[in-house]
Amino acid sequence: MRIRWATVACAVLVDVCVSAAPPPAPEGFRWAKNAAYSDEFDGTKLDGAKWYDHHPRWKGRPPAKFMPSSVSVADGHLILRNAMLPKPVQDGKYAYTIAGGAVVSRKTEAFYGYYEARMKASSVSMSSTFWFANPSKESPDGSRASQELDVVETVGQRKQGSDRRTILRSNSHYWFTTKDGKRLKSPNKSTPQCRGTCPLDPPADEAFHVYGVWWVDANHARIYLDDEFKFTLTFETTYDTTPFDRPMHLNMVTETYDWETPPTPEELADDSRNATRYDWVRAWTLVPVK
Repeated sequence: MRIRWATVACAVLVDVCVSAAPPPAPEGFRWAKNAAYSDEFDGTKLDGAKWYDHHPRWKGRPPAKFMPSSVSVADGHLILRNAMLPKPVQDGKYAYTIAGGAVVSRKTEAFYGYYEARMKASSVSMSSTFWFANPSKESPDGSRASQELDVVETVGQRKQGSDRRTILRSNSHYWFTTKDGKRLKSPNKSTPQCRGTCPLDPPADEAFHVYGVWWVDANHARIYLDDEFKFTLTFETTYDTTPFDRPMHLNMVTETYDWETPPTPEELADDSRNATRYDWVRAWTLVPVK
């Protein structure tokens, strides 16, 4: 379904806790709730019919390994609490020392529509995220490709580089593997329209914010912060003229990075700092008005 994304106005909603909603639908369409990717997290445990409590295809980036023990539901929130592992876990060539967290949708049919999460980041040097991806798919010529759409990827306490708490960063990636096995990444540095930033206030680890994306079509996505439109991502077309034309799964993940110093045991032992909280995640799909 392709719509005229450039002419659609955005909704400005003051109280995101109560009034959070998708932007106005284009003429001739309405928004229908997509229950498969929506959850208020009002129970006492994760809905295992809807979510994995780990990543089904990715163990995590060392030194943090995705652990089901990091995932809980309490006080109306999904909580991903990072911690030191009781002892290092050797998995192949890696020794993991930190428990990261991942909650991933079991369904992999998230497609064009509006998705948002109300999230408060942790205050340690690990990520707090809301994003979409899919596994690679082979083309008739033997090459393979996959998509990644990062709505928010923040770090609650940087130890290297600039403070990420006060800037929303959104990115799109198109991962391409040639038929002879060489993996290439969409050249974002030469295509700034594939990424965007805007100020984030209060900082991501001091308050809940609503992070939203309107995945419009195979070439565009619109990013919203606290229900205000901020910028448009135009997907890289070096390898495909319609790069984001396949469904994805939804991810809420906390991880370590190879470009950031991991948190200390003391930082991870502090329950006031070590958890990313999601108040809810909600999704809508456009359907024709009858």
